[in-house]
Amino acid sequence: MTNLSEAAPHRLLGLYDSPFVRRVAVSMHLYGIPFEHVSLSVFRQMDAMRPINPLFKVPMLTLPNGETLYESAYILDYLDELACERGLAALIPRQGAERRQVQQLMALATVATEKAVAIEYEHKRPSELLWAEWTDRLRGQMRQAFAMLEEKLVGDFLFGNRLTQADITTVSGIGFVRYVRPDEWAEVASACPALSALADRLEASAAFQAVPIDQ
Repeated sequence: MTNLSEAAPHRLLGLYDSPFVRRVAVSMHLYGIPFEHVSLSVFRQMDAMRPINPLFKVPMLTLPNGETLYESAYILDYLDELACERGLAALIPRQGAERRQVQQLMALATVATEKAVAIEYEHKRPSELLWAEWTDRLRGQMRQAFAMLEEKLVGDFLFGNRLTQADITTVSGIGFVRYVRPDEWAEVASACPALSALADRLEASAAFQAVPIDQ
């Protein structure tokens, strides 16, 4: 477990090998929100997970008042609201065209990530049950989403001239692909050099370094 302070009021449940858990943790580090990391696997530690989270759904964030939040998109919305209350700029703009544009970039990153997760699950099947055509479809969708993000990346960041949740979500997804399917990422990286460079730069930042994917 990782504590950012002696009294950590928030508790984040889930392993950092999940790109969705990881993007929440990175965002909390960037916002300076203390939290306790409860690193339990929904697969390998089901008995320990069940009394805490019978849905076996991560990330799950427990708030200081005991309220629990599921689904990383909704957790991020809560974190943005909390950051704004503290006078910080939200990683997702709060309204208007800028909000829609960042959310659409996040949608592309989510598509790429979800297809990568599906490819990984497909490869966990017994070899005689693998469905090659389905894997090819997933791979095509993943690569297309990354290619569309590559087209959008014309500067240091995906939107404007600052870090947004679009960058965090994208790099969290790339980190997952690099970690579990390096063969798949090698193909993507050759076609998406700007995205690869973005991932390298953000992975070296303090917020990402504080959330190592191999935990």
